[in-house]
Amino acid sequence: MVVIRNRKNPKARNRLSQKKRRQWNVREKLMLHPGKSAKYSDIEDDLFTWVCKRRTNQNPVTRKMITKKAITLSRNQDFLANNPNITSFKFSNKWLSGFLGRYNLSERHRTTVAQQLPSDLIEKQNHDYPLKYIGNIDETLLWFDLPSNFTIDHKGTKTVSIHTTGHECSSFTVVLACIADGSKLLAVCIFKLKNVPKENFPYGIHIRANEKGWMNEKEMLWWIETVWTSRNPFGNSRSLLVLDSFRGHIVSSVKNRLVEKNTNIAVIPGGCTSKLQPLDVAINKSFKAKMSSTIHTLTPAGRIKKPSYSTVATWVKESWDDVDKDLIRRSFKCCGVSTNTDGSKDNDLFDYDKLLGMPEDDDESKENNGGNNSSGEDGNQNQELTSDEE
Repeated sequence: MVVIRNRKNPKARNRLSQKKRRQWNVREKLMLHPGKSAKYSDIEDDLFTWVCKRRTNQNPVTRKMITKKAITLSRNQDFLANNPNITSFKFSNKWLSGFLGRYNLSERHRTTVAQQLPSDLIEKQNHDYPLKYIGNIDETLLWFDLPSNFTIDHKGTKTVSIHTTGHECSSFTVVLACIADGSKLLAVCIFKLKNVPKENFPYGIHIRANEKGWMNEKEMLWWIETVWTSRNPFGNSRSLLVLDSFRGHIVSSVKNRLVEKNTNIAVIPGGCTSKLQPLDVAINKSFKAKMSSTIHTLTPAGRIKKPSYSTVATWVKESWDDVDKDLIRRSFKCCGVSTNTDGSKDNDLFDYDKLLGMPEDDDESKENNGGNNSSGEDGNQNQELTSDEE
């Protein structure tokens, strides 16, 4: 309710024009006296339930749709038996405005575009994939050094400088993949080099190199043969792979190779990965937080020096190994990829607040969310891990 009387600051009322005060007074009276009550409250209750259901599914609702639905409900035989006079009732614009006011509804401008989950995901219901045969792959762009935007300094300091290694523009790609049962496939680091560096890389991570330093058709074909097939080397059970619409994922050669591996794909449209892709919803966030914590632990002296390729690979492997398996399982359920087809677990669908509220990420992720910062102690090597679709 709008109240223009301000006892604590009476001068505030005097700063308003007379026209504005009149408008507020009229609005206040309308809110105190909304008008007549509903003549057919049963229909309006059912109509309100219908509107809420459509908006829960993010479907549009227009004034004409509400009027048509009200007319349809009024022709119901059970309702006509108790309210024979409703046949002469006109569902006019005045009635519609009253209905919207009684149920606190109004016309709103769209703020986001909601897209449906790709039709490919219906394959999951048709084949009823076991959890160990449902996977998700995503690429994350990381930097060797990205300076933090925040540091502790004296109050009033006009110039705040932070040392860097000089390689804040040098990046590489990490390919992560996981399974709906909570298991993780080996991570892949793709460096921007012509050949794989001759260093002692840790066991349990794949190292690749190309001139662009990111995923492409060739790397995707290699990943299918080396990483995806490793899940079940002695079998070829029907599987489902969820991936985004990056060009390297959906070229004909990649699709044909996945068909050979008895794998169906579900392509998530652009702009929907933050809601429909398990890795994007919560898993990448946990990985980045653990990566940041690993960097702080392994570089306490504050050496300003670019890490070696093997060191970076070690950080990636350890951080990926530390990601909670239960978080992976819950992320697949939250995105609706691995929920039961009978609807028994629908309460887990799209509950992002509950998923992202897991305590394991709270302390470490605050830095990453505060202006893209991830700083070490005493100006040490700063690395931020930022997700970027190719």
